[in-house]
Amino acid sequence: MFKTEETYTYFQGKIVPFHEAKVSVMCHAFNYGTGFFGGIRGNWNEEEQQLYIFRLEQHYKRLSSSSRLLLMKFHEKVSFEMFENVILDVVKKSNIKSDVYIRPLVYKSSDIVGVRLNDLEDDWTVYLAPLGDYVPLTGIRCCSSSWRRISDNAISARGKITGSYANSAFSKSEALMHGFDEAIVLDQNGFVVEGSAENLFIVREGTIITPNFSSDILEGITRKTILQLAQDHGIPIVERSIGRTEIYYADELFLCGTGAKVCPVIEVDYRKIGDGTPGPIATRLQKLYFDTVKGKIPQYKNWLTPVY
Repeated sequence: MFKTEETYTYFQGKIVPFHEAKVSVMCHAFNYGTGFFGGIRGNWNEEEQQLYIFRLEQHYKRLSSSSRLLLMKFHEKVSFEMFENVILDVVKKSNIKSDVYIRPLVYKSSDIVGVRLNDLEDDWTVYLAPLGDYVPLTGIRCCSSSWRRISDNAISARGKITGSYANSAFSKSEALMHGFDEAIVLDQNGFVVEGSAENLFIVREGTIITPNFSSDILEGITRKTILQLAQDHGIPIVERSIGRTEIYYADELFLCGTGAKVCPVIEVDYRKIGDGTPGPIATRLQKLYFDTVKGKIPQYKNWLTPVY
């Protein structure tokens, strides 16, 4: 596994060694959380000796939407072709031949004190990090968090706004400090919305149920992938609100995200989900996802960008 400090980074318009990419302590984004990021996985296929980057254009589109939301110019200054070339150049120059986490970060770069979004400079950077399993993939234990998800009219969860992840950190740390692997987060009305940083699905009588985009959730790219895989393989899907106690009635529960991949949940609030083992639908979708991101399913190769 590579070390981040030995890689290269795109910073201030050029590719530099990681240790040279530094911002001022007065940087607006550092002080106020005024930035947004993407989490992109590159998956190494040992048989092909190829690294596949997953759904790069979808990540670019979400970054562009966040750029508009935060009154930035990324979507105007950076085309998809430029974005793709920068990602590929950083990965190739770093000579990555293993799974990799790619973090594009767009941020208010002005060195200025003052809380606002307008009339500020912005810039973007890309760095690499090793990232194994964010959570155990064989089944995790969760608790319902006492912290509520921020609403769309407070800080939108649709994009990955840096400052909003303090909300996720409250929930995640609460879960870890109480001996759980992850948190289940509710909205202000008490409906289940997500994990601390993952989209959420339950299964009841063979149907996948997941909160919709009006439920203060991230517009997750892995979520979109899972729904497409389920649809293509004949698994029924319903997008609607989920009550807290409904998850106790679920036959299965699983989370997904760039970090979490596809992760079955086997217990919530000391209650077993189903029989307390990963369910058949979560297990099936997990395998489909793993085969897809490594380029093993020709049907979905258009989602992949080969590096070498």
